[in-house]
Amino acid sequence: MSTNQIKQTLSAIESELRAKIGALPEMQAKLMDQQNYSLCELIQVMTDVHLCEHPLFIQLMSLDAARCQLEIGLYGVCSDCENEIEAERLAEDPLEQRCASCSGQYRRQHRQELRLNH
Repeated sequence: MSTNQIKQTLSAIESELRAKIGALPEMQAKLMDQQNYSLCELIQVMTDVHLCEHPLFIQLMSLDAARCQLEIGLYGVCSDCENEIEAERLAEDPLEQRCASCSGQYRRQHRQELRLNH
């Protein structure tokens, strides 16, 4: 996938996320004040209204990470092992941050952390 195609894909994901976030009751009043929040500002607003655990917040953080990686030439590189993320994984989820191996390991560790916290 070319850089332009990746940018277009990420822009489409951003538009969809912004629409879903704008529909959240907690966000409607905040977004009416200003429509053109940058991703960083939007992340901060969602943090301020305590939506850090919301799935849309997690997607927004992944989108921000993917955009940053694209800017520095590391899009498609696993955030853990720094190997290339499989093309099929990126085609399925353009916001993917880990290769299949590291993703499985991350999920196992995260489940263990959740068990320890409860």
